[in-house]
Amino acid sequence: MSSKLVIVAFLFCGIRSINCAGCHVGWIQYQNKCYWFSHDSRPWGEAESICAVFHSKLAEPRTASESSFLISHSQRNGGIYWIGISDMIEEDRWIYSSDQTVILVNNFQPGEPNAHTAANCVALWPAFHGKWADEACGANYRFVCETEFEEVDVVG
Repeated sequence: MSSKLVIVAFLFCGIRSINCAGCHVGWIQYQNKCYWFSHDSRPWGEAESICAVFHSKLAEPRTASESSFLISHSQRNGGIYWIGISDMIEEDRWIYSSDQTVILVNNFQPGEPNAHTAANCVALWPAFHGKWADEACGANYRFVCETEFEEVDVVG
């Protein structure tokens, strides 16, 4: 029985040993995270709630390479995408929505943010080649959810 389990694990995980990892179907892996780019549009708060249903959060780019990945993929897909950054709590203090820490990466388009209290949420904006723009949180845009890369240990 355990030899069959090892064979199945090998076939399922490829040549990664018995410890395999992956993203859910429809999610895209980048480094140690999985991302889901929505096809429908919602206001920022609803987008955040939808991500939570999937045990994830709106994407929070914390490195330049992660931000570049999100920008590149959003450009490939087309459309405007919400990410998990806002200044709702304090004007011009841009924070990650999940833990309210100040952003580590800043990819705002030059001249952005520019709408002050009228726009408190961040979107990847196609006219700016995916760079960030501050937008009114009630606008309906696509969104990107993020979750940690799942590891599955096969016990035999």
